[in-house]
Formats: sequence, structure tokens, C-alpha cells
Amino acid sequence: MKNVYMVQASNTYTGNSFKAAYLPYAAGLLIAYAFTDETVKSEYEFKRFVFTRESTDKVVEDIENPAVVGFSNYIWNTQYNLTLAKKIKAKYPECVIIFGGHNIPPDNSFLEKYDFIDFLIHGEGEEAFKGLLLELCKSEKDFSSINNVSYRSEDGTFVKNPTVVLTGTDYPSPYLTGLFDYIFEENPDMQLDAIIETSRGCPRDCAYCDWGCNSQRIKLFPIERVFAEIDWFAAHKVKFIWGADANFGAYERDMDIVDYFVKVREETGYPERIRTNYAMNKHEEVFRINQKFEKYGLSKEGATLSFQSLNPETLEYIGRRNMSLDKFSKLISMYKKAGVTTYSELIVGLPGETYESFCKGIGALLAAGQHRMITVYNCEILPNAPMAQPEYMEKHGIRTATIEYLTAHTEADSEIKETTKYVIGTNTLPTEDWIACNIFTCFEESYHHYGILKYIAIYLYKEFGIPYEKFYNDIIDFAKANKDSIAYSAYEKLYSFFKAISLEKPIKLYANDIYGDITWIPKNVAHLDTIYRIDDFYKEIEPLLLGYGIEGDKFEELIKYERTALKYPGRNNFSVDFSYNWHEYFTTILEDGYVTLVQKNNRVSVHNEILADNWKDYAIQSTWFGKNGSTFNQGMTVEEI
Repeated sequence: MKNVYMVQASNTYTGNSFKAAYLPYAAGLLIAYAFTDETVKSEYEFKRFVFTRESTDKVVEDIENPAVVGFSNYIWNTQYNLTLAKKIKAKYPECVIIFGGHNIPPDNSFLEKYDFIDFLIHGEGEEAFKGLLLELCKSEKDFSSINNVSYRSEDGTFVKNPTVVLTGTDYPSPYLTGLFDYIFEENPDMQLDAIIETSRGCPRDCAYCDWGCNSQRIKLFPIERVFAEIDWFAAHKVKFIWGADANFGAYERDMDIVDYFVKVREETGYPERIRTNYAMNKHEEVFRINQKFEKYGLSKEGATLSFQSLNPETLEYIGRRNMSLDKFSKLISMYKKAGVTTYSELIVGLPGETYESFCKGIGALLAAGQHRMITVYNCEILPNAPMAQPEYMEKHGIRTATIEYLTAHTEADSEIKETTKYVIGTNTLPTEDWIACNIFTCFEESYHHYGILKYIAIYLYKEFGIPYEKFYNDIIDFAKANKDSIAYSAYEKLYSFFKAISLEKPIKLYANDIYGDITWIPKNVAHLDTIYRIDDFYKEIEPLLLGYGIEGDKFEELIKYERTALKYPGRNNFSVDFSYNWHEYFTTILEDGYVTLVQKNNRVSVHNEILADNWKDYAIQSTWFGKNGSTFNQGMTVEEI
């Protein structure tokens, strides 16, 4: 029997008291399907998965005479895979090394660069992997008929067979075939999260994304399989599920899947949370799905209302259409009335964008009512995305920096560093402006969505007509001009981080013992370091805020309300008196209405059922898990006095 091993190493996520990792779903699919074949079962024995970033030396030591080792590659594990594969090949020269996954370029470059790799699988891998195992059994081998693979011929030339889209979906589930059961037995203290794939493919071809490149035709997996996998998750007490669909909500049966999740959750308590990717133009269907997820406590972060950019030129360049801001505002209002959390997403570094258009885009989303969360991602070059093509990059003047891929909240891995390629400039966005965009979004998210200046910004927008983007740019200008301030300390950390990226210098995530033995991404810096010294921060920025012309008594109470509403350790079960109806005023605005600010004696009482009493737990609750809208604001009630 020939021994087969599979490697899909994910990061191990750590909190102050737990560890979590994903089950190796993609690699499991290949094994589950290949071993349906009687010849494969008679010739090969599957040994195990490498599903976390184990020491590569230990892996090589532990494996037994491998005949085939398959590697599933993405941004977070490609360098690990290359290191491990090279060591395996050195010890076992006859072992066949197969690389596949999203991070494999569409050409033969990996074969040309890495002589220890024998085969590449491009696109979907089930048929190709089984075909390779079958052909490798033969004395006379011919790989020319296996689609989706690249290899070296006997004369040393590189061959790339046609890449095709699979038409079938009735492939066996790695969950239901028991492939992962041993992982639970060997890791009783680890939280094992899972991926569910109810459909495959994406009809769109957004330039920055590689999803539609593999298949633009959506294929549905059998509904019986989906239901059985949900039962399996519950039986194995899987807490978190990541939905691998690109367009969940596009089909009527998706609500049946939601209902089944709810049924199983009500009966068993599992899974606890689900996050997936929603269809763009199925607003009513997606709303109903999220309403149900929210009602039964299954929502991880709420509904995503994504834009990527609000600049028309950029949208044209990336092949994307957005809903109108008017439609967006109405959707936000609908979700709010139903008590369903929403957040929006943008990407910085897209072609056609400028610093001004980027900031205005964020300001427009805030003005439309998105005060819960706007998450901004940096544009990365994925090898199979349209944006990665040389002609596209040349046309738009795309400049990149190859940097260490950093993942927050994970165990440190000093052995192997992963890399990714950031877009750090375009024809319309100089690199210094790219740095400025990142700093702006970190300040906006940290100070607005995390609650430090949100109510002040809303008041200035509503009563003084000051655009949100101007206000947060004013905060940044204040920080740069006051180098002894808390705001400048945050600015300096952020500038140094993104400047280092642009120069391809070593970077590292933020860490501070005050917030536990955990690393934090840059946008958390301004929030944590500011709220830890919040009293000093408000004193420092008082001159800036007074410059907007807010009347004296209103100014004092506005600052007091902002502080009352801000949640942080040790502030629970207290009351504050006001002479203006601030709570009614802001609550109404956040519900997309408006009432006039008037003098009215009232008392705001604060009570939270759950509030961390220390900074370590608070940091996890707020900056790691905190996107549900209630994380950064106190539970408040008001009464007239």
C-alpha cells in the first residue's frame, strides 16, 4: 500500500483561554472523492492531515514512507507548504508532491521555480487528484489526458493540460465519510471550526477576486448532503461555521438551509455562529436570512452590505456595480428596524481611487446611516485574479509590495513567514496617499465605530453640516500637529507600520501586555491605546472640538454624553444627569429619524448584562469579536427628572 498524506495548514487562533483552528475541508474533499475508487482504495492508504502549522521537521519525522503528499495552498500557508515539501522530497526522493489551491499561479511557474514539486492542480481538484493517483499506479504513465494539471514530461519540458470547470457536485463530504473524526479525538482541547459549501462558483468577475475565475457557473451541492453536514456539525459540537458560498441567498432553497441550521441549533445548541457571503442583488432574500440568523443567535458579525468603492471610475475598472446610496440607506433602515446588525466593506488601493474619493466614500456611507461598522481591506494581488495580469497592472500603474502575511490573534510562527502582495499605489493613488488612506480608515473605525468620537461626529454633521470625512481628517491633522498627544502616538504607530509595508521592510503586529498575550492588527491600535487613557484624550482634543463653534453648555454635555455611552472596564451600573435630550436625539438619528435637540432634564442610566472587568477580556470582546454594534456602546435607558 502506498501512503498518502494531505497538508492544509491553517493558523491556530488563540485567545487568553482558548485555541481554535479550521478543519482541512479542501484537502478532505480530494481524499473523500479519490477513495471512492476501488483501484485507489486497493493501491493507497490515507494516513492523516497536517491541518495546523506543526513544526516541519516534526512532520517529516512523523510521516511514514510517503508515496504521495498533497498540499492545499492559500496566502496563509504557501511558504509553509514549500518548506515542508522540500524537506519531504529531500528525505523521500520518490515521493510525489502535488500542489493545488487558490494560490497556485495559472501557469507553470511553480514547477519552473521549485524542482521538488511534481504536479500542479489548477482550479477545481477533485477529478484531477483522483486521476493522478490512478495514473501513478501504472507502470506506463500518461498524464496527458488529466485536465487541470501541469507537470514535467520525460524530456524535462513543462506541460500544462487544459483547465476545465467540473460539472458535477455529487462528491462525497469529508465530514460525512468520517475523515475528520480522528482530529477531534486527538485534539479534545481545541475548538475545531468548519467550512460548509452549499454551492460552488461565482457569476461575477471582479478584478481583485479569483472566485469567478475558477467557475462562473454556480453549482448546487445536494441539499441532503448539506443537511447531513449540519447534523454532523452539531454532533461534533462545532461552534463556528464559515460559509464558502460566494452568493448565499441567491436560491430559494437557501432559506431551507437557514431553517435547518435554526432547527439543529434549537435542538442541540450547535453551531453557535455562522458567517457567509451573500448574493449582491437579492436584498429581500438576504434580509430574511439575516433576520432569522439574528433572531436565533447564529449571526457572527451581521449582514454584509459591501461596496468595495464608491468611486464610479474605480467601479468601472474593477467590473463591479453597486446599489445606489439611496437604496443602501433604505436597506440600512430596514435592518435597523428589524434589530439586525449590518456592516459594510471597502477596499483601499483599487485603480481609479484617490485619497479624496476614498475618504468621501467612507463619509457617504456614514451619512447614509452606516454607523455600526465599515471594514476596510487592503487590495492584495491574488495570482488567479484578473488584476494579477501584467497588462492590467501596467494599464493602471499598479505598484506592489511583497510583505509578510500577518494574521492577528494567532500563535506566533518563527520558523516560516508567509508573504502577500499589497497594492501600494496606482496611477491615481501615490504611495503616500495609500498610506494616508490606511491611516484615515484606522482612525475612522477606531474613533467612530468603536465609539470614542461617534456622537460628536454625528452632531457636527447634523447640526453644522461638517462632512464625516472632514471631521476625521481634522482629527488626523490635530494628531500630526500635537506630537505629545495620545492621538499622535496612535498616528505615529500607524504611519510607521504602513510606511514599512510600502518599503517592504519587516513589520509586526501590535502587542501590549495590558491587553493580553495576543497580537492586534493596526486598526486596533488607536482604539485600545486611546480608550485606555480616555480622560486625557478628551482633554487634549477639547480645543479642536471647541473650534467648531458648539455652544458652551451643549459642548460640555455633548462630551459628557459621549463618555457616558462609551463602554470600557469598570463602567457599569451608574447614572448621569443631563439638561438636553441627548439620548433621544442620538437614538432617533441612529434609527434614521430626527428630533430637535431641546432642553429637557433627564437621567441616563447605564446597565450592561455583560461587561469585562479587565482590559484583557475587554480587548478580546471589543476589538476581536466586536462588530455587532453593541460592543462599544453602553446599555442605556433614560427617564425625565
